[in-house]
Amino acid sequence: MRSLFPKLTRREWLFIIGLSLLYLLVVTINLTKLPIFVDEAIYLRWSQIAWHDASWRFISLTDGKQPLYIWFVVPFMKLIADPLFAGRMASAVSGLGTILGMGYLGYLLGNKRTGFFAMLLSMLSPYLFFYYRFGIMESMLVAASLWTVNFSVLLARTRRLDIALILGMIAGLTILVKSSAMFFLILIPFAYTLEFQPKTIFTKRTASYLGLALISIFLAAVIYNVQRLSPWMHMIGAKNSFFTVPLQEIFMEPARLINNFLDVWRWQLHYSTWPVFLLFLYGIYLLLKKNLLTGLYALGLLLAPVIGTVAVARLFAPRYIIYATPFVLLFASYALASIRSTKIRILTTILVFLTPSLLIFRLISDPINYPYHAVDGGYVNGWSAGNGTKQIADWAVSRVGEVGEGVTVYTEGTFGILPHGMELYADGRVDGLSIIGIYPVDEIPPTEVVETARTNPETYLLMNNTPTEDELPGLKLISKFSKQDPIYTMRLYQVLPPDLE
Repeated sequence: MRSLFPKLTRREWLFIIGLSLLYLLVVTINLTKLPIFVDEAIYLRWSQIAWHDASWRFISLTDGKQPLYIWFVVPFMKLIADPLFAGRMASAVSGLGTILGMGYLGYLLGNKRTGFFAMLLSMLSPYLFFYYRFGIMESMLVAASLWTVNFSVLLARTRRLDIALILGMIAGLTILVKSSAMFFLILIPFAYTLEFQPKTIFTKRTASYLGLALISIFLAAVIYNVQRLSPWMHMIGAKNSFFTVPLQEIFMEPARLINNFLDVWRWQLHYSTWPVFLLFLYGIYLLLKKNLLTGLYALGLLLAPVIGTVAVARLFAPRYIIYATPFVLLFASYALASIRSTKIRILTTILVFLTPSLLIFRLISDPINYPYHAVDGGYVNGWSAGNGTKQIADWAVSRVGEVGEGVTVYTEGTFGILPHGMELYADGRVDGLSIIGIYPVDEIPPTEVVETARTNPETYLLMNNTPTEDELPGLKLISKFSKQDPIYTMRLYQVLPPDLE
């Protein structure tokens, strides 16, 4: 049986350490150049609240979201003053877990060379790299899912209790990240495909493995149920039902199924690029040809979650299928490692990495104008993009100091960029700043805002969802921050008392 861990030469250790350090350097450059996104504002504000108030450690469950990423961000917020940088740095550290996990999985299912190429491809994947630098759960989800798979393979090959216990802990933490991680919990027993032998299928060998797998799954379930400490755990099911279709309705919309399945590969082509995708297809052929069981298992890791997600997804976007990308890259890595000629392998590597490297450079240097797929336009445009949020929060904090009295900012929205983004950036910096969300805004300015302005001249209205003009009756424009589409410009107005209009 192959050793659990590869024997690495000094040069190979230097490669791993050097690549890790290079990744951490590159991933943190211009980390906050992309303005805050709506989901980042929500999740990072939850982390902020959980940090300050222990009774709200399960705050994410109020919206049906598992809490592990929220907890993981808290230490970064303690060390880093900029909350957006802190949240994105947490994702960047998770990304390192993905790169190392890919290297180990490449070794387990291929060889050391496959592992090294897997590390390179996962570092230079535009699809993954974007989420390495984004303050949401996806980077942690990918890393945790990969290590669940790695220890599933180890359990199948060793049938050891200590491995089963470690696997159970990792799987339990993984399903505390996001509901879609359940796919990899379900797939734990399928790792036994790698050790399948017809002669031993009904023997003590198989029975001992199944017992250990059940221990892992049971331990994972125990960890998952820590959420029962909160009265809001039931919200996970309610939230999931909003994004998924009931099982009995899966086949009632064939067009949805076909479109979802095609979208998976459209997004892979768009973000992973054609050369990587072609290597992926070639890698499937090579691995199935060389080792059928290993190839089938790796293909199952890719297709089972994809098909499951495609079948139930009501709302679908590239981030919801991000955990498929590592397995696409795994096959591509196997193809690269299988090229025997050194010259051809070097030339192929250069061609494969050229376009992704240029795209990653764009992500770092100019994320606003990066060629996102149309589905992802909300990261830089529309109501979900937060351009101006930090600047306005900074201004409001300074304004309190200037006027020496209370400042009230009403925001268009009670959940999302507004008011959570404003609260995130203003938290703990000054006393006397009130941020109040209102929605819907049926009239501009709303009556309650005008009433506040009667007694407090430092009353402001921040608009983001509803297209407005610079000049409006009863309002004085203080600042504005446009996005790619000027219709969605974020505007801050001072509300004029009725007698000053």
